[in-house]
Amino acid sequence: MSKEKKEPNKPLPPQGLNPDSDLPPDADMEERFNDFWKNNGTGIFGGIAIGALIVVGIQLFQYFGEKKEASIQEAFAASSSVEEKVAFAGEYPDHQLAALAQLQVADSRYEEQAYGEAADAYAEAAKGFEDPTMASRALLGQGMSLLMGGSLESGRALLEAVALDTTALDQTRGEAAYNLAVTYWEAGDTERVTEITDIILELNSPFWIFRANSLRDRLALDAAS
Repeated sequence: MSKEKKEPNKPLPPQGLNPDSDLPPDADMEERFNDFWKNNGTGIFGGIAIGALIVVGIQLFQYFGEKKEASIQEAFAASSSVEEKVAFAGEYPDHQLAALAQLQVADSRYEEQAYGEAADAYAEAAKGFEDPTMASRALLGQGMSLLMGGSLESGRALLEAVALDTTALDQTRGEAAYNLAVTYWEAGDTERVTEITDIILELNSPFWIFRANSLRDRLALDAAS
C-alpha cells in the first residue's frame, strides 16, 4: 500500500518576527525594533498627532468658552440703565444673567408704577431662571404687578401658586400668601383669609407669620364690631 507523499511542514517564524521583514531569523532586539519603527513609525506619529489635536481642541474650546463667559459678565456689569439691561437681555437671551437683567428691569418698572411692563418683564425673568427660588421670586413680582394693574384673578392665581410652591423660599411664599390674603380681606372673604394665613403659619418666616397673625387679629376685631 503506497503512502501519500506529504509536504514538509513549513517552519513558523520566530515569535515577534515580521514574516515580511528582510531581517535574518537571528536578528537581535535592536534590529527588530528599528525594523518595526521603519514599517510603523508613520502610523504611530499619525496617531500621536490626532491625539494631540483632540487635546488642543478641547483646551481651545474651554479657553474661548471662558473668554466668552467673562465678556458676558463684563457686559452685564456695564449695563446700569434700564435701557442697557433690556439691550443686554436681548443680546444674550439664553444666559442666566439675562434673566437677572429682566428681573431688575421689572423691579424698576414696578417702582415706576408701570405695572403692565413690569408684569411682562417679570414673566420673561421667570421663564429664563433655572433656579426655582429665583423663578418664584419673579412670579411673585408678576402676580403683584397684575394685582396692581387691575387683573385681580390673574394676580391671585399667580400668588397662590407661589404660596404653595415648596421649591420657593419660605420668605417668598410668605410674602405671596400674605398679599393674597389681603385681597380676600378687602373683599370680605374671611374664610379664604383664614385658609391662606394657615399656609403662612406653617412656614419658617417670622416676619410674615407676624403679619399673618396681625391680619387675623384684625379679622377678630372686625367680627366683634
